[in-house]
Order: sequence, then C-alpha cells, then structure tokens
Amino acid sequence: MFDPIADELDVDQTLDRGAAARAAENAAQVELILVALHYADLNATVEPPTEGEIVPGIERLRVFGGEGCPPLAEFCAMEFGGRLGMSHGAAAAYLGEALALRHRFPKTFAQVLAGKAEPWRARQIARACLSLSLVAAGIVDERVNAIINKVSPARLGRIVAAAKMQADPEKAKADAELLARQRGVWLGQANEHGTKSVIARTAVGDANRLDAAVEELAEILALCGDTDSRQQRRAKALGLLADPAAALKLRQHGRQKASTSATSASASTSASASTAAADAHADGDAAGGGTGDGAADGDPHGSAGENDAASRDADGGRAHMAGAESEDRKDRKHRKHREAGEDHEASATGDVPLDRLLTDIKYRSKRTPHTFYVHITDAALLSGEGVARVEGIGPMLVAQLKELVAHEHVVLKPVIDLREQISVDAYEAPHRLREWMKLRYPTPMVPWATTETTQGTDLDHVRPFSKNGPPGQTSTKNLTPVTRLPHNAKTHGGWRNLILPDGSIEWTSPRGARYLVDHTGTQYLGQVNLTTGALTPPPGALMPSPQGALTPSSPGDLTSTSPEGLDPEPSPSAGQTSRVVDISGPRPRTRPRPRR
Repeated sequence: MFDPIADELDVDQTLDRGAAARAAENAAQVELILVALHYADLNATVEPPTEGEIVPGIERLRVFGGEGCPPLAEFCAMEFGGRLGMSHGAAAAYLGEALALRHRFPKTFAQVLAGKAEPWRARQIARACLSLSLVAAGIVDERVNAIINKVSPARLGRIVAAAKMQADPEKAKADAELLARQRGVWLGQANEHGTKSVIARTAVGDANRLDAAVEELAEILALCGDTDSRQQRRAKALGLLADPAAALKLRQHGRQKASTSATSASASTSASASTAAADAHADGDAAGGGTGDGAADGDPHGSAGENDAASRDADGGRAHMAGAESEDRKDRKHRKHREAGEDHEASATGDVPLDRLLTDIKYRSKRTPHTFYVHITDAALLSGEGVARVEGIGPMLVAQLKELVAHEHVVLKPVIDLREQISVDAYEAPHRLREWMKLRYPTPMVPWATTETTQGTDLDHVRPFSKNGPPGQTSTKNLTPVTRLPHNAKTHGGWRNLILPDGSIEWTSPRGARYLVDHTGTQYLGQVNLTTGALTPPPGALMPSPQGALTPSSPGDLTSTSPEGLDPEPSPSAGQTSRVVDISGPRPRTRPRPRR
C-alpha cells in the first residue's frame, strides 16, 4: 500500500519529502473537519416525540461546540466515532470543535482553509475557549488568528489564556473561584511499570505542611539506612503517609534513633575526656613517686582486696545463676514472643535491615483493608517472575506485587470462577453479579471504549428484560457492561447488540455499520445490507481467517479464532477456538420510536 523511501534520495530531497507528507497530513485534517461539519449539518434535527413519549434517555438535541453553535442529535456522535475509530466522547468533542471553528472562530477557520494555520492548533484554541461566550470567543479569534502558526504551542496556549481573561474578566474571575472550589487529589490514568502519578490541588498552607512531613520521613529513611536518592525517599515517604499509624511509628523510631545517636556521641565524648584525665593522673603519680596499691607498698596482705572481690563475685555469681533460672522460666513462658522482642530491641539500636523494619511497622499498624483482584498465571505464581494484571491498576511485574501490598499481612480469598453462571430473577444486578461482570469484561463492551469497567458501570440486558418473562433474565449470559450513552442509544436510538458464543459482542448501528468488540478491542466489520443481512467488509480490510492468520476480506467471511500468545488482559473466551457471526437476520432500518 505504501512504497518505501527510495535510497537514492539525498538529505534535501528527504526533507522535501517529509515537508510534502506534513502538508498532505494537514490537508487531510482540513478535509476531515469539513466532513465533520457536513455530517453535523445532516444530523441537526431529531424527530420530536409525540405527547406522552418523553422518557429518560431518549435522544435529544445537544450543543457540542459552545454558545453560537447549532445543536446536534445526541446519538450521532456514536455513528461518527464508530466509523472513524474513536470513542463516542472523542467524536462528540471533535464535532464540537469543528462547529466552534465555523461559528465562533471564523477568522481562525479562514486561516485553516487557506492553509495558513495547522488544523490541530485551531482545534486546540476552540477546545480551550469552549466555555466562553460568543462575544468573548470573537475577541480571542481576533487576537490569535494571525499568529496561530507563528508561535510554539506552549506560547500559543499562554496567549490564548491571556486573551480569554481580557475578553471576559468576569468569567475569568468566576473561573478562578471555581478552581478554588475544585481542590482535590487525583490518580493519573497511566500505570508505567508499577509507577503511578498523584496530582493534588490544595491550599498553600496544607501543601507546605505536607511537603515538610514528606521531607521529615525521607530524612528518617536515610537515617535508617535507605541509600536511595532524596526524591525516591520522598516518594516512599508519601506512600507511608497513606498509613498514618505506620508513619507515626516510623517518626517515633527515627526520633528515638536520632536521640540514641546523640546520646552515644555525647557518651563517646565524655569517655574520651575521662581517658585523657586518667592518663594525666597516671603520669602525675609516676612523676611524684606515689604508690599504686598495697603490693607495691610492700604490704604482704596486698592481695586481700582481690580475694574480697573474688568472694563478692562468687556471691554475685550465685545470685546471677538464680536470676538466670528465673529468666529461663520467663523465656519458656513467652517463647512465642521472643523473636518479636529481639526484633524490637534490634530495631531500637538500628540493627534491623530497613525493609524488615518497614514491614514490621506496617504489619503492626492498624491498616484499612483493601481488596486487590490479581490475574496471574500458575507459572508466574510459582516462579515469582512474569507479568500479573491488577484490576484498576493494569499490568505489573510479579515482583512489584510486594510494593502493592506493602506488608506481609495478606488474606487470600477464593478465586472467582468465571465459568460459573450467575442469574437472578430481579431486574437489578446484585453485587456478586456485578463483580463477576467487572472481572469478565475489564473494559465496557462498546465500540472503541476508553474507560474501565467498575461497580457503577451500566449493565445492559442484551435481550430486553420483561416483567412477564422467564426467570433468570438478569444473568451472566444476558448482561454486558456498557457506558451510559451507548446504553441509551441501544434502548432508544436503534443500535443493536448481540452476545456471541465466545463472549464477544457484536454491535450494529441504525445505518448498518457493524463492529466486533472483544478482549482485543474493536474491529469494524463493514456495512450490513439492512434488507438481506449480507455484510460488505471495508475495501482491502484484513479479516481473521479460521487458522488465525489475517487474509483479505470477502463478503460473508466472518470466521475467526482467538489470537495466540500472552495477553496482558486474559481473553474472556479462553478455551474457545473459533466463532461464527450470525448474519442471517436483517437489522432495523430506522430508529424505533420509544413506546410507553
């Protein structure tokens, strides 16, 4: 499909080829914006419901691009995003940005059409000014349209921010107050090899105190033998603050160790001074001819003192032996606590390795229980090496699970058998069923989904629930996790879905676009003839063959196998070898009108 770059091109010719490719890319982006605008014009109306038909979730008109833009049919973003390979949320944002350029930023849009402004920069401006009024957006448009391609993206962002404040000072003030009310702590989406970002927005004083607490714990870790860099120790300290009891114990241990070190240093100084004084006294006795003991004085009984001392030592030895017997009985009585006592004594003197000290502190502190769902193979579990997948976090090395748990106090719960079928008679899904669905489908089973399945994700009855229907309609065989807009589009907008034998989901849009959603992601299968049910794959598309290899598509060739190899998100269809898509029945031609 693409020819390789010729080897005979020199540097200048290669750069010219790259510049031409960039120009073609910009032209393609402009064309896509124009396509989005035309598509929006085709979906600017919704058939009004008749009296008594207004129900929650029904399609309505919605403004995507801000004040001054025409409203669009809400579900049209799903059809647009499906064909362009993006989520419905991203598709709605793209349509809104295109409309905003045409209706709110006409001068900037003119620069885009003339090839003087890169389309992605123009869309960035439209997105940043989404909340501005039409008049304020016009002021920003006047300010930035001539320089959009002349400054760096970062500088352009600052210019746009300043223009927004100048265009609508009251709005800027309200935004500042709103940001002050939006303080919070968030976790970054990315999980890079067991490392995650924490973003916090809080009061300045609280931020300074948190910084001081982190710094103190980082210094204590260094005092206890941690040789990592300061920033690495600060990251560990922040993790310790998540367990206040453990952080408090470490602070106490650190202060005790610092006090012990100071006392030892003071004692060492005193001992040195005493030794020096004793040496000086001995030198003085030698110079003045003083006597040292009775033997040196010629006293025949000079050894009597030593005999008395030996006698006292013997009496002390007997007392010591009795005490030792008492201690031995005490040791036998508290044998099971001896090791802990030794650990405490060692930790007080700083002889315990740092990792063991932290484990002991965390284990003994009262921790809030947490539940982790870990997907791991038996080989990785036995060897301690390999990759595990943790629900809500993502892939991690098996060796990093220790950091995740942070202590040795672990309770293993029975494995949830996803082969077990669960069903209830009620419409609502109980917690056990929701947990099963979350583990079976880590991502909502809608085209191009970008989020993770949670306990609050909608569960769609693929075969609609009927109050007069058979028992067990709410079951693992009839439910699939979906986000809210696709759920409404299926209920009220003519979209259809089907659960295939291997657990994957097939979606068909009101216009016949068909998508396959499984554990590997989303695949556009082509267009379905709504009369005959025949499927026409996209030209030149590669479709899975029965042997698992990719082959050129042909109408009706819809048999595939599960991919082989290690998958960080295990397939819900493990053990299945093939699937056949049912295309026997026609799909609805139009969106059905909801009836009460």
